[in-house]
Parts: sequence; C-alpha cells; structure tokens
Amino acid sequence: MTSHERFPIRGVIEGFYGKPWTHEERLDMIDFLGKHHFNAYFYAPKDDPFLRERWQEHHPSAALAQTDRLIRAAHKAKLSFYYCLSPGLNMEYANLAHLDILLNKYRFMYDRGVRHFALQFDDIPLALLHAADIRKFDTLADAHAATALRLYDQMASWPEPVRLVLCPTQYAGMGNEPYMMRLGRLLPEEIDLFWTGRFVCSPFLTEGDAVRFREYTGHRPLYWDNYPVNDLAMANELHIGPLRNRDAGLGMLSAGYVANAMEQVESSKIPLITIADYLRDPEGYDPLQSWKRAVEEVAGADDAEAFLRFADNVQSSFLNETESPVLMEHFMQFRFHFLYGNREQGTRELGLLFSAMEETAIHLLTRMRNRKLSAEIRPWVEKYRHWAKVGQTATVLIEAGLSGRMPQAAFHLLRLKRWLKRTEKLPQKVCGQVMPIFIEALMQEVKKAT
Repeated sequence: MTSHERFPIRGVIEGFYGKPWTHEERLDMIDFLGKHHFNAYFYAPKDDPFLRERWQEHHPSAALAQTDRLIRAAHKAKLSFYYCLSPGLNMEYANLAHLDILLNKYRFMYDRGVRHFALQFDDIPLALLHAADIRKFDTLADAHAATALRLYDQMASWPEPVRLVLCPTQYAGMGNEPYMMRLGRLLPEEIDLFWTGRFVCSPFLTEGDAVRFREYTGHRPLYWDNYPVNDLAMANELHIGPLRNRDAGLGMLSAGYVANAMEQVESSKIPLITIADYLRDPEGYDPLQSWKRAVEEVAGADDAEAFLRFADNVQSSFLNETESPVLMEHFMQFRFHFLYGNREQGTRELGLLFSAMEETAIHLLTRMRNRKLSAEIRPWVEKYRHWAKVGQTATVLIEAGLSGRMPQAAFHLLRLKRWLKRTEKLPQKVCGQVMPIFIEALMQEVKKAT
C-alpha cells in the first residue's frame, strides 16, 4: 500500500474565521499544494457570506469569474476542488424550498466544473430550532442526515459522479456521542464525516481513537486538523512550527487528512510542507528535519538561519508546549555564572544574546527576500525586537549593579520598566513565559539589593 493510498484525501481547507485569502493568494496556494503532493483544496472561508449567512444567494458575478479560475487552476494542479456550503445558521431542514435552493446551488457549481462538495453544519447550536423541524425530526442528527441523503440521492442522477463530505455539528469528541453515532449510522460510508479528534484542537491524533471512531459511527474519520489555523482565541499565536503527534498509522484508518490553514497564507506554507512530508511518509516523518527544510524553502536559503532563530521563540501551540528552548538554555547558563561562576562573563554573554536577537529582528523586518512572509510575521518580530530591548536594558542594569554604580543602576531600572510596559502591550505571543520569568527573577534580585 502506497502512502497516497493510505491517505485518499490529502487536503488543505481555507476554513478559518477572519479575512479570507485574496484571489491571487488562492491561486498561489493551489499551485503550492499541487507541487507538494496534496490532492484537494476546500473552499470554505467562514467570512464569505455567500457560503454561510447568505447561502441561499448566488455569488456575485465577479466572484464567480474568480471561482472559475480557481476550479481550472485546481484541475491543472491535479487537485479536487471542494465547494463547501454552511447553511445551518438559518436553514429550515423540513422546508423543501430550502432543500431545493441548497441542491440548486450545488448544481450551479457542478455545471461550472465542480465534482466535490461539502455540507458543513459546524459551529451552530446542537439542537433543532424551528417549529417545523421539531415536529418532523426526532433529533438534529436526523435532520442533518435527511438533508445529506436527499442531496446525495439527487446528485447521483447527475451525468458525472460526485463526492459529498459532511461536517457534523459535534465534530470533536470520541465519536460515541449520541449525535455523532446517530448521524454516522444513518449515512452511507460513501459520505465522509469530518472529525477533529478528541478536541477541537487535538494535541494528539491516535490510531486507537481512529479505530473507535469507525466502530461507533461506521465511518473512517476524515480528519479536519485545526493546525496550523490560528483564528479566534489563537489569533495572537503564529503557528509556524512543524506538525507533531499524529500517529503513523492514521492513513490506513482514515478517509484522509485536511489541514485548516492560517489567515497568513505565506506563513502557512511552512507547517503545510511538514504536513505534506507526514502524509507522504508517516513512518519516516521527522518533524524537526522537515521543519528546517520547509523554512529554507519558504523563507529562502539566505534568510533561513535568521528565521529559525526567531521561530524558535514562537513555536508554542496546542501541539507544542515548549517555548524558547534556546533562550531558556542561555538563561540557565547565566544563572550558573551569576551564582557559581564568572559573573562578568555571564553578563557579557547575556548582552551578546540580546544584541543577536535585535539583529535577527532587524534582518527579518528589513532584509528578508520573501517580503510577503516578512510582512505577515511583522507583528511577532516586533514583539521579539521589543523583548531584545528589554533584555539589553536588563543587561546594562546588571552590569551597573555588579560594578556598584547605583545611580546608573537606578536609571536603567526605570528604562527597563518602560521597555517592559511597551512590550507587554503587544498582544502577540513571543517567548512564552521565558522572558517574563527572567525579568521577574531580576526584579527579585533588585529588591534584595535595595
């Protein structure tokens, strides 16, 4: 069995909340996905009103012309183009007119060349809300299954075969939830079910959970992995680290794997390359080696080293709790020097560390060749530069204190507090708690000295 047979669907979904990608960004991403052996692109931006709030209306003519180009580009790149509608915010499942509108909108896209569709009921109340629906259906799962089955039966009469994917309302858990079990048992296995794993953002995806999901629902899971997406509560995180903690055997137990990308389209390419490596060779996948290759490809060989120095401080996500490991090691070395070794040497090395941080930030902001990537990561690099300034000020404060120059130490303490206040106003997550812990420890030493 080849790696591609193990993951029949290897896709990326534009499924985040936030500013959708531009037409040019989508064309570029489709080309990128084809080159990295993905085989599906899911068009599902949450903030496209004609996919959600205004699902009953056709897209404006200019948007349709762009969609036609996307469909052609996807076919050229050997990608399946999935058109995804999310009618659940205001759909009446018992209303035949609503069902006909939904079917006609899919058929309209079929006539434009689409053969892959998704029906998405995510992020809506887990209950029937309309009186007619409550009278007709026993549960929300029954309503969703009836809608999908009607669509699928009608689609079967179209000239060419089509594929339908459904995103359940309860898309995370074990798979043994009443809604999910009922939905799975009512739908044929040919209609794939999206699933994010035990959690909306799952730290681990395991073979055992995949086996149980099929036992409970009768379907192999189609993984919707919410990585590297960074919307909503994760908006201040920059998910550019590698894919981690996905079992090697998932491909043989799943209908496929679809990664939800970030609003930052260029930055998304770095983790997406690591995902492509995992899908291609799950057993041989090495996250760190894959990540380094990805950074070199996207950031460029000349800027990769600087980018990796910065990126080491923005890796934290639900996949990885370790933040700023290199910075933490430097702080441990400084602590050893301060307590047991050469304090002057330790302070000097600390100053060089923070100077290098600032130089790295300036390089990425002003000299990086991939200007789009530079622009996307700018808020996080600015926070990184601010931490460098905090560190530099802390270093001169330590030097003044060690040499007994108390007036100068008092001056630098005020500067440190000002830089710290500026830095803490920036919401981006950079350096985790490593820098705050270092500064807090320094402040404790200052209190002892005074």
